Amino acid sequence: MPTQRSEYRNGAMVTWETHRMRLVDAVGASVIKWDIRDLALQDQAGTGTDPAGVVATMVEVGAGTSEITGSKTAGYSAELVTAANDNDGISVQVADENFELTSDQIVYMGIELEINDVTQSDFIAGLCITDTALLGGMTDGVYFESVDGGTGISTVTEKDSSETQSDSEGTLVDDTLVFLEFYFNGTAVYFFIDGVEVGRVTATIPDNEALRPSLEFLTGEAVAQTMKIRQMRVIQVGR
Repeated sequence: MPTQRSEYRNGAMVTWETHRMRLVDAVGASVIKWDIRDLALQDQAGTGTDPAGVVATMVEVGAGTSEITGSKTAGYSAELVTAANDNDGISVQVADENFELTSDQIVYMGIELEINDVTQSDFIAGLCITDTALLGGMTDGVYFESVDGGTGISTVTEKDSSETQSDSEGTLVDDTLVFLEFYFNGTAVYFFIDGVEVGRVTATIPDNEALRPSLEFLTGEAVAQTMKIRQMRVIQVGR
């Protein structure tokens, strides 16, 4: 089990493990944080009911239902399932734009996920501006991305539709957990895959927009696909 350590950053007590940029908690007046477990997904009324606290956009041209639910697998927090037509899926954004990447902030985002068929799925995970079709082209965000037809993971910072994108920073494997993280220190965004730094970006950081924790997951064929999420959290420290 990783050892947790705590220290002061930006006037708050932050707790980290494994590497100093993997924040697991923070306490202080300047802290804003969100955890996917806050959605109380297990309390949904039933299939097809969106959880409270998010804005969800569904595409369901094919058979079945695109939805986010509590996971039925022990040790996992949530599950996204698409309907069964090419590009069916779900876009999920936290209801409020509470996070920003300005020089007086530190910001952490981490998500641990697995996908049943990585070559026939598309996803985005990160902090993004409000948009109902993130994979269709948003204007501002910091995120990880993978598109169907391949297994590569891209890292992206995007400001006013100008991107700094690095492709093939990691490789997805069917039914295998991958841990995607980024950390913003007020100047640069550091990207990590499975605890290893894969990139450091100082350009096109969206410092003029408030952002939301965001997920989008689509099928790349006329077959329903599944993403399981073990953990996802965002922590911001600063005023």
